[in-house]
Amino acid sequence: MIKILAKDYSPAVSYICNRLNNDVIERDLLLSNKTATKALYIKNCIESGAKALILVGNVGDLCSLFAETFSLSMFYDKFAERNVLQYCKLTKSDIPPQHVMDKLCIAPETFNHFAAAFGYQCACYGEYNKCHVYIIPDDVKECACVYDNYLSKSLLKTQNGLKRYAFKVFGLSQKDVSARLNKLNRSVSHRCETSNLDTKIVITFPPRYSKPLVQETLEKVNGLFDGYVYAEEEQTLAKTVVDLLIKLKKTVSTAESVTGGMIASSIVDIAGASSVLHEGIVTYSIQSKCKRLGLNPHFIDEHGVVSKQVAQAMAEGLRKNGSDIAVSITGFAGPTAEEGLPVGLCYIGISTDREVSVYQNVFAGDRNSIRAQATNMALFLIYKTLTK
Repeated sequence: MIKILAKDYSPAVSYICNRLNNDVIERDLLLSNKTATKALYIKNCIESGAKALILVGNVGDLCSLFAETFSLSMFYDKFAERNVLQYCKLTKSDIPPQHVMDKLCIAPETFNHFAAAFGYQCACYGEYNKCHVYIIPDDVKECACVYDNYLSKSLLKTQNGLKRYAFKVFGLSQKDVSARLNKLNRSVSHRCETSNLDTKIVITFPPRYSKPLVQETLEKVNGLFDGYVYAEEEQTLAKTVVDLLIKLKKTVSTAESVTGGMIASSIVDIAGASSVLHEGIVTYSIQSKCKRLGLNPHFIDEHGVVSKQVAQAMAEGLRKNGSDIAVSITGFAGPTAEEGLPVGLCYIGISTDREVSVYQNVFAGDRNSIRAQATNMALFLIYKTLTK
C-alpha cells in the first residue's frame, strides 16, 4: 500500500493518484492542513509497514515535520543549494536570501534531494524503517518529472513479484461490488472504487500464485460481474466507447437535455473522437426538441417531456441526420420534478439501423451526481449496443 499525504486535492496530487491507478498500485490518500494530524498520519504510516509514503506540499516544511516526528537531525544539502543557484542563473532570477535557502536546502539525516526542473524546491527522498519516503513540491510539472524519473521505478520495484489486474464495471453500487468480491479466495486481495456507478476493481495475487489459479480467479471475476464488465484494464467508459466505435468504423450522435452536453463532452475528451462523433446537440427546451429533432409539440404535451415516447422520438429524429448510433436523454435532475414524477428519473434512447430501445432509470443523489450517473449510463448503453 502506498500512502499519500497532502493539504488538498491539487492538480499535483491528482496526477500522482492517476499515475498510481494506471500502474495498478494500491494507494491511500489523506488530505489535511493540520500539522498535528499530518504528524500522526506520518507516524502511523511508517509504523504500519507501508511500502511508501508520498508527502506533497512545501518540501522544507514537510522535511522539518518528518524529522521532528521521528527526532531525526537535519542537514543542509549543498546539492540542493547548487540546484537553486543554477536555476536562478538560467532564469536570471534573484538568489533567495539565506533564511529562504535554509528552508529550500534542508533534509532529514540520510535523505537526499533530487534535481528540480521547474522551480526552487527540490523533491527529497529517503528510507526510514524500510518505508520509501518521497517529499515532493505541490507542482504538477515537478511531480510528473519526479514520478517518471525516480518514484515510479522505485515503487514498481518494491511491488516486484505481485500480479495485479484491473477490471472496470458499471451499474453496481460499491457495496454490491464488495459483496461479490468477497466470494473470491481469501489469499487474493482486492479493492474497489466507485464513482457515479462506475467502478474500478483491482485484484492482487501473491508472488507465487500459479498461472492456472490466476486464470481461474480472473474467469470467476468475469462471472461474478457478467454483464457489468466493460474493460479488463484501467480505462474509462468514454475511451472504451471511442475505441470500439473506431474499431467498428461507426459514428455516434447525441441529443441531450438533462445532461446538457456531458455525453458529447466525455467523448470529445478522448483522442480520436473526431472520427466517431458525428454531432452533439443540447435540446434543452421543448422548442429546441421540436425544431432540431422534428418532434411535434402536441406529441410532447400528450406524453410529457420526460417520457419513454419523447426519448424514443428524440433518438429517431437525431439518427436521420446521418450517424450509425443516435443517443437521446431526457430527465429530471432536481432539485424538484414535475407532474408527480421522481427526481432522478431519466429516459435514454438508443437508435440504430436495426432498432430503437429506450431505457428507464431513476438515479439518486444531488443534481450534478444524477447528471454524471446519467452520462455514464448513456455511455455504457452505447457500449452494450455496440457489443451485442
